Amino acid sequence: MVFLADWEKEHLFVYGIFGVQHKEGQTENTTAIVESLHSLLTSSAGQVDLLTNESHGLATETELHTTTFVAYWLDATVYQAWASSGEVQHFWNTLYDDAGVWREVMTIPTSRYMFAANQNFRWGLTCLIDKLRASNDEGYWGVYRHRIGSKDDTFTSPYITAAKAKRTTDDIKKASGLRVLDIPAEGPKSSSKVRLGRVRLKNIPDNICFVREGQRQPNIAKEELGLWLEKVAPHARSWIEHLDLHREKNGVLSFSTHVGQESKLTDSEAAETDQLAYFLDLAHFEASGRAFKGHVQLRKTVMEMYGPGGPMEGIGKAELYVELLILKSDEFDAEYVGCLEGTGLMYLKNIE
Repeated sequence: MVFLADWEKEHLFVYGIFGVQHKEGQTENTTAIVESLHSLLTSSAGQVDLLTNESHGLATETELHTTTFVAYWLDATVYQAWASSGEVQHFWNTLYDDAGVWREVMTIPTSRYMFAANQNFRWGLTCLIDKLRASNDEGYWGVYRHRIGSKDDTFTSPYITAAKAKRTTDDIKKASGLRVLDIPAEGPKSSSKVRLGRVRLKNIPDNICFVREGQRQPNIAKEELGLWLEKVAPHARSWIEHLDLHREKNGVLSFSTHVGQESKLTDSEAAETDQLAYFLDLAHFEASGRAFKGHVQLRKTVMEMYGPGGPMEGIGKAELYVELLILKSDEFDAEYVGCLEGTGLMYLKNIE
C-alpha cells in the first residue's frame, strides 16, 4: 500500500529552496540573515521545512554548514506577490557580495508533481491539501513515470552526459540534436572558492528532474529500529554515497543530504533525514536506481520488511516519502549571492 497526493483540481504551485551557507559557528550577521529569511518565508508560504546539512560520513574539505528552508506555495500568485513586495526585495538587494545566500524557485503544475509515502501522513506540498489517497500502484520500475504520465512527453533532456556521449556516435548525436553537458564531480562541501557577487539563472534545460526523499522513525519500537539499522541503513548509505560521488555517471546535477528539524530556529530533535537532488531527466533517475546493486537491495529489503508477510507488515512506524518534479525551461528561477562554487545548479549559467 502506498499513499499518493489527492488533487481535487490542478494547481500552479511554487516549490522554493532557500539556503544560507556559513562556517561552523554562525556570525552575528549570518544569524540575522537566517532569522530574517525565516521570518519572511513563514509570513507567506503555506509550509516551510527547516533542514540542516550533514555529510553522512562523506569526506569534506570545508567546514561548510548550510541552513536550508524548503517553502511551498499552493498558489503561484501568492508567491509572486510576496517575492515582489518591498520587504522581500530589500532583503535580496542588500545582501553583501559574499553573503552565501541563494534561492532556487520552481513554479510548475501539479500534473508534473508526484508525491508518495508508505504511511498515511502528509509531508511537503501535501501538507497544503486535505488528504492523500491509498493506492496499490507500487513495487515496479517506472512507477514514478506511470504516476505522472503523459502520452505526448517523454520528459527527455536535450542534453546527454559526457560519459554517455563517449558511447554515442556522432551521427546519432547530430540526428537527435543532443548536446553534451559536463557535470561537475563535486558540490559545495568540496569547494573552498566563493563566487563573489550575484549569479542569476533562468531558462535551464527542459525536463530536469528534482527529487526530495525523506525518512523518519518517530517513536518506533526497538525491534523495528534494530531491523532498520541492521538491514536498511547500510544499503541507504551506500546509495547516498553512490549518487554523491558518481554524479556524471548518474546524471546527478546537484546532490545534498540533510537533517530535517521542526520548522523553527531553536535547537530541536531531528525529525527526519532528507536528500535533495536534481537529475538531468527522469530517465537518468530511473536508470541510476535500477543499475546500482545497493539501491536494488535497499528497495527489496524495505519491501520484504514492510510488505506482505514481512515482520513489520501492518505494525511498522517508520515513514518514507518522496517528492518528484519535472521542470520545463521557463519554470525555474534562481539567484546565488556569494555562494561556494558547486552550489545547486549555479554552474548551469555557463552552458549554452
